Amino acid sequence: MRISLLTCSQGPDAYERFGHIGLRVQDQRNPQMDVTFHYGVFSFHTPHFKTRFVKGETDYQLGAEYTSDFIEGYRRRGLGMTEQWLRLDSAQAQEMLQRLLINYRPENRTYRYSYFFDNCATRPFNLINASVGNTLHYDTAWVKNITLREMVQEKTHRNNWLDFGIALAVAARADQRAWFVEQMFLPEYLSMAAGNAKIEQSTASNRWHVPFVTESDTLLTMRPDVAAKIAAPDPIAPATVFGIVLLVALVLSAWEWRKRKEAAQRRLPVKVPVLVNTFDTILFLAAGLTGCVVWFLNFFSLHPAVDHNLNCFWLLPTHVIVAVLIWFKRLRKWCAIYFGITFALIIAYVIFDWIIGQYCPPSFLLLLATLLLRSFMRFDSSLRT
Repeated sequence: MRISLLTCSQGPDAYERFGHIGLRVQDQRNPQMDVTFHYGVFSFHTPHFKTRFVKGETDYQLGAEYTSDFIEGYRRRGLGMTEQWLRLDSAQAQEMLQRLLINYRPENRTYRYSYFFDNCATRPFNLINASVGNTLHYDTAWVKNITLREMVQEKTHRNNWLDFGIALAVAARADQRAWFVEQMFLPEYLSMAAGNAKIEQSTASNRWHVPFVTESDTLLTMRPDVAAKIAAPDPIAPATVFGIVLLVALVLSAWEWRKRKEAAQRRLPVKVPVLVNTFDTILFLAAGLTGCVVWFLNFFSLHPAVDHNLNCFWLLPTHVIVAVLIWFKRLRKWCAIYFGITFALIIAYVIFDWIIGQYCPPSFLLLLATLLLRSFMRFDSSLRT
């Protein structure tokens, strides 16, 4: 009985960006006994999948398939795969297989997925430790001083839309240092841990350590077109989009300020131009809808590292309501109070973010500057009306 780790490369789609891992079980006496177990089976067609995923109630399953089918699936998608054979004696191999078969029972195979702490990589890591016992020793000299967010960014790259979305949802917990065990949530890091580990062997008179991985092979090489697709930057980066939005806000604010001065000189009522109102409605409606998701994750989701999210300071769900109320002149005094509070909360976010150190991508700063500017202008115009 031989068991190996199959580490699959990342793919271009968002759910593939972090790779995958499987445990291959092969009986050399029985060619048909060559099965790969992997804790990554899910379906987008599961009822209410997206809602349950946002809420943190995603259930994954332990899957099992012939290794040839498992490899072929990755070959068709043009992805890479490496194999590491583990140094296990027959008792350890049987123990691991028995645990896998128990996990694969219909009543056991489903588990509550947790991105950082219970996923397709952490489960094999725990299974290996439970099966091998204290004879396995990890060499942690290679372990990086890195955070969970930085590990994610190694796979998503910085300053693209995927990084922007993750930065909205994931809070400061992900910006703390990730210790060795916590780093095992990424398949690539589990592969490195196994490759650097030693296993203890002994006789009655001697004891020594040998590599845990007996041999490594590259089963599949990523196709160049797939690699290029993964490395390609977004056609339009978030910073570009929000830079344009800020520029438009500056132009409209300057125009609005000029209109106010002209109205003051003629002693006419101050009116907010329709174009400016339209811009603010779109801006605060988008921020409010995004805030609904961020607040839901912060207060109701079971996902780890999404609570105590500082983005709740400036992404207020109530922006959705005020985006409509700004059109009613009789409510502008109330809107002045609201935008004054919004301005103060954005300043508070900047201060707390500097103290706590929650990751803030450049695109956030551009968006914050836009909201800060428009909140100030709305506050000032409402008081003058």
